[in-house]
Amino acid sequence: MMTRTYLTAAHHAAAQRLTAWMRAAGNVIGRYESTQPGAPALLTGSHFDTVRNAGIYDGNLGVLLPITCIDAWSKAGRRFPLAIEVIGFAEEEGVRFKATLLDSRTLAGTFDTSVLDNLDEDGVSMRQAIDTAGLSQDGKPLTHADIPAATYRCQEVKTFVEVHIEQGPILLRNSLPLGIVTAISGATRLMVEVDGMAGHAGTTPMNMHQDAAAAAAEIVLAVAKRCSGKACLVGTVGQLGVPNGATNVVPGKAVLSIDIRAGEDAERQAAVADVLEEIKSIAARRKVKINTRKPLDAPSVRCGNGSISHNPLETMTAEDAAAAARVFAMFVESFA
Repeated sequence: MMTRTYLTAAHHAAAQRLTAWMRAAGNVIGRYESTQPGAPALLTGSHFDTVRNAGIYDGNLGVLLPITCIDAWSKAGRRFPLAIEVIGFAEEEGVRFKATLLDSRTLAGTFDTSVLDNLDEDGVSMRQAIDTAGLSQDGKPLTHADIPAATYRCQEVKTFVEVHIEQGPILLRNSLPLGIVTAISGATRLMVEVDGMAGHAGTTPMNMHQDAAAAAAEIVLAVAKRCSGKACLVGTVGQLGVPNGATNVVPGKAVLSIDIRAGEDAERQAAVADVLEEIKSIAARRKVKINTRKPLDAPSVRCGNGSISHNPLETMTAEDAAAAARVFAMFVESFA
């Protein structure tokens, strides 16, 4: 199991190890040059941050496998008309600062600078973390002000391909070693705060409870009910808490997260709208105030999703990884 969140000691150590492997396979910056100077690049890679208490393959496979393939091509003296760049994306999961896909958004030119003000559990802002991390390029110190300069220009990139473990049960149940992604589910994340009225558990009549936890529990069930029964739709409450709660106090506050995903945007948006309406009804019935904010609203990509992932039980076989490496290598060689 592991927990490797953005710009922590474990994250820095992983970056240093990746740099060493990239140097051994070709180049410090993860670029394997083409036979034609200035040629656009085939980009590949994945993220190497993790959720809390994570497995060891999610994200990491998509970084290490291309390095292995490039190492083989390098030893064989083989290069292509396109350059190959392997990217270890620094932050995808959004665990530390509740903002996802930071690196990929930077490279695509869609980084939202407002998330620089997000705070972690210790009150450290993302801006502070970046500026004090000791980041550098070619000996030059880097800060948050350098983020825009990292964006790729269209003419620099030919395509992007990623190898990833299956994060669902479909291939596993069908005894298949790998598959081709046909869509990427869109995702909406909501952070919800429920404000009730704290009171003595022994003296506050039940009909006068303004119980924030009870309202939160109803929201959890509402998400599960609305997102059940449709194969392309999933809803999850992954965080649920009662700050400063006590056994003999009616909860005055509760906080929770909601993650709703679907392969079709219309399906996801309809579910989100229904859940938000149900939250309003719960607030009125429970006599509490509920505030929601939406830190992520990402559309689906038609190009799906694949058994366990985001869990220490996450696993894969060397044989399946080898099959993926063969397919990746065939794709690169044929594409180039």
